[in-house]
Amino acid sequence: MTNFGEKIRLERRLKSLSLKQLSQKTGLSISFLSEVERGISQPSIASLKKIAQALGISLLGLSLNGSQNNTDNQVTGIPTQHSHRHAGPYITKAKVVRSGRRKRISFPEMKGYFELLTPDFNRLIEALSFKAEPGFVSGKEQVSDLPGEKFMLILEGTFEFHVGKEVFILNEMDSLSYPADAPIFYKVIGDKTVKGILIITPPGF
Repeated sequence: MTNFGEKIRLERRLKSLSLKQLSQKTGLSISFLSEVERGISQPSIASLKKIAQALGISLLGLSLNGSQNNTDNQVTGIPTQHSHRHAGPYITKAKVVRSGRRKRISFPEMKGYFELLTPDFNRLIEALSFKAEPGFVSGKEQVSDLPGEKFMLILEGTFEFHVGKEVFILNEMDSLSYPADAPIFYKVIGDKTVKGILIITPPGF
């Protein structure tokens, strides 16, 4: 499981934000944010999304513990609450991401993980693979992002996926396209692990 507290504190201080200012940007209480930074409280996916957007980085960026000088770990061009722009120009070189060397993120309440399939964050699209074990539920609070598009392909298992007030049952090799800023909720149905692919544009998972 990823420990987000130290990274959140580091990013907040790098941006010269107080806990009060971060609280105002996210709508989360100062005491809760303080407990998250100290590792006392585990934030939900929805809360992490709010914090990441307020800090101008991605959830995957929050999970990275590499050197600040490692360009593969730097997160730029991520849309924030006050901006919505492309990460950069189209790529001009081919690059392989080897299996077993991908950036991975797991959430406190998630029985599974996401892995970044694209080489870095500075792209016009972002592709991830994900795995969710039986019993997984995304949380009581619906998750939403900034405007954009998302595409999901289920490779194995069955997902119950809510987009706003619509409910979809996604089985093996079913796909779903939906607005990135729509509130979503999802859970694993049955006793089989769900594996799939998620594509996002503009990037900002």
